[in-house]
Amino acid sequence: MSPDGRWLYRSGVKRGAKGTGKDPMGGAIANLELCGPVHLADWIGGQPVGEPHRLPLVQVAANSEAQAAGLLRVANAMQSQALRAEYGIDAGRTRTTIEGGGRIELLTASEASSEGDPATAILLNESHHMTASNGGHAMAATARRNVGKSPAYIQARLLELTNAHQQGADAVAERSFEAWQLQAAGKTKRVDILYDSREAPPSTRLDDDSLMAGLRAAYGDAPWADLERLRDEAQDPRTSVADSIRYYLNGLAAAEDAWIDPGAFDRGARPDEVVADGEAIAMFLDCSKSEDATGLVAARLSDGHVMTLGAWQRPHGERGKGWLAPRPEVDATVRAAMARYQVVWFGVDPSPAKDDETEALYWMPLVDEWHRDFREALPLWATPGQQGHAVKFDMRLSQPGGVQRNRAFTEAAEQVAHEIDEEGSLTHDGDARLRIHVHNARRRPNKWGVSLGKVNRDSHKLVDLAVCMVGARMGRRLALNSGITSKRKRSGRVW
Repeated sequence: MSPDGRWLYRSGVKRGAKGTGKDPMGGAIANLELCGPVHLADWIGGQPVGEPHRLPLVQVAANSEAQAAGLLRVANAMQSQALRAEYGIDAGRTRTTIEGGGRIELLTASEASSEGDPATAILLNESHHMTASNGGHAMAATARRNVGKSPAYIQARLLELTNAHQQGADAVAERSFEAWQLQAAGKTKRVDILYDSREAPPSTRLDDDSLMAGLRAAYGDAPWADLERLRDEAQDPRTSVADSIRYYLNGLAAAEDAWIDPGAFDRGARPDEVVADGEAIAMFLDCSKSEDATGLVAARLSDGHVMTLGAWQRPHGERGKGWLAPRPEVDATVRAAMARYQVVWFGVDPSPAKDDETEALYWMPLVDEWHRDFREALPLWATPGQQGHAVKFDMRLSQPGGVQRNRAFTEAAEQVAHEIDEEGSLTHDGDARLRIHVHNARRRPNKWGVSLGKVNRDSHKLVDLAVCMVGARMGRRLALNSGITSKRKRSGRVW
């Protein structure tokens, strides 16, 4: 709690392996919020002093009433006869009340967030099952509105209780994890999401010794767990590897059509690695007008280390209405990179979207301007030849050379996937936006091999920075194979 009496975190996530006691923890918190001194009353001797809420309203939500009622049943079972007598507790299957009007109740998505008393605390149970198709997103939205309207003197908070989510399923738990990832990377205005997860090491295998060590790590705060039985369940041939990782090791298993193993990519993060000014790099810009993201990613020539130079995408909510990718800001970022590093190859895949006013391609005037400004500075052009282009790498199949460029990109995607999954040799800056886009990427077979793309064309789970990473690594390979970079010196010109 801050000195002004405000909670440091407005929401939290407790993620744990199956059987680590998330329901008992949720039940204990529900009882504390119902009866305990959880509301700030005063500061004495520099320490906060609590008191019970005057009219506590604890709401429990899940995909189904049975799941929510299960947590309430655990909370009721934890109440002693002395506690029930002291507070006048009337424990029920769907609602538990105390004298004075306080209660624990089950929350349904149909409840309007503007109705009734303000919630003092909300528990989302098993948020890894809460998706858009089963009403989970609506339920979570209702819960967040209910705590969001909380008066300043209450400061209601929300806690999720979850197993490891299935990546790519877009469950509430996955969205919360990604929001926390952005927060941890310093990409959010506030640090107010508390995320707690005890997991097995990413290197854990399903053989006996490694698996037992992983189970001891994942169940370290659950001494009652029968590790031998859990080992047998995890190794059961009827249990998929992905489920063993998710439920028993509390790890994030890759989706069946995932482009790469997300855990393998995460192990390549080197956030402290510095790409010095003047170092040779290749970089790739994937352009979008409004729907997808526009990203700029670079790869260092010496070792292929990947760094995210810029990302621009539509903001959430009302701020995103009418949003267009900021061409002047992208231009400034590109020119800053050209001035700071020795850029030996720069590829730009322009969007086919048109400018609303001129009907010209939204990005082409700027792409042509970069061609004119950088044609002498770039030792290797993105589209070589007398009629080529210094930076344009247009992957539309309808464009001249589009087939060759798609083949080259597909080969690069396969090589990058091999370096991540098999060799573990690809390193990157750990940027949270890049991480999310790479985790979102799915395998997309074509006639040249396996490329990458979104879950489906209309998905809002973006992959553009993953495309930029592959493009930058492709540009690095082209530059190294060209043989013209070894004697190349910086021009000294600042753009």
